[in-house]
Amino acid sequence: VDSKVRIPEPIVKKDINNSQEKLWNLKMIQAYKAQKLSKGKGIVVAVVDTGIDLDHPDLGSHILWSVDFTGSRTGADDDNGHGTHCAGIIGAIRDNNGVVGMAPNVYFYAIKVLDRNGRGSWDEVMAGIYAAVEGPDGIAGTDDDADIISMSLGASSDPGAEFHNAIKFAYSYGVVLVAAAGNEGDGNGATDEYSYPAAYPEVIAVGATEKDDTIASFSNSGPFLELAAPGVDIYSTYKDSSYATLSGTSMACPHVSGLVALIIMKYGKLSIGTFEDTGTDTIRGILHNGALDLGESGWDNVFGYGLILVHSTI
Repeated sequence: VDSKVRIPEPIVKKDINNSQEKLWNLKMIQAYKAQKLSKGKGIVVAVVDTGIDLDHPDLGSHILWSVDFTGSRTGADDDNGHGTHCAGIIGAIRDNNGVVGMAPNVYFYAIKVLDRNGRGSWDEVMAGIYAAVEGPDGIAGTDDDADIISMSLGASSDPGAEFHNAIKFAYSYGVVLVAAAGNEGDGNGATDEYSYPAAYPEVIAVGATEKDDTIASFSNSGPFLELAAPGVDIYSTYKDSSYATLSGTSMACPHVSGLVALIIMKYGKLSIGTFEDTGTDTIRGILHNGALDLGESGWDNVFGYGLILVHSTI
């Protein structure tokens, strides 16, 4: 496996000074109501990305383990900002400062597989997946395995059987895999744009919505699309203990990762389930049932099962 993988484009970094605008995503999907019910305590999310700012005041105390597969001079510390942004959406701590995430009490594994330019190899991503499943003790199936792997990265070409085997390995150990659907969308839901690892059946593929519940023009569509979440003008943590507003399916993905953490906290470690599940006895089935159906009635290749709604899901 030697082809390249990267952060999905576009990422638009901008400043938003209006505090109401900064909070739109969590309000839209009713995350604040759900945080009173369950806060994801004890759940471990592996952010397989550009690393995480290890000293960020909204994240640092909840980073249990960090590992770098890029050979970066900064180690697993994030010198790009993308991974830190995603981590903040998942679980920035509630401390009345900065921002708050979907599941404020989750813990993180900061697994760096992309460099300061947001690029890496499939070999590095594959190593990161195995590391997340095995945890710090290096043994899969033990208590320190990650519960969730969040991957806001991808490429349009299938990396092949060896990489897919890593995905299947994680799935077989009950690790929930969530990935960005990709930003190569053409605004036409009738056409399909694939991105991997999101397109694998074991992975929950997440598209991005705008503030008015429409699909973002850049968001990929296709038969693998499972859910949608806010992905435009999302304010979150950033490198160097700062904050930034970014857009992309990269930002939609961690909303779902955070919601999965809340589901596990409330219902325990259920079976992951499959893309087709519509019951309430698997994690994916619960996600599908709790989503707001948008677009065509039922599942469709633009919104999947719909926009996640936290309060109706847990």
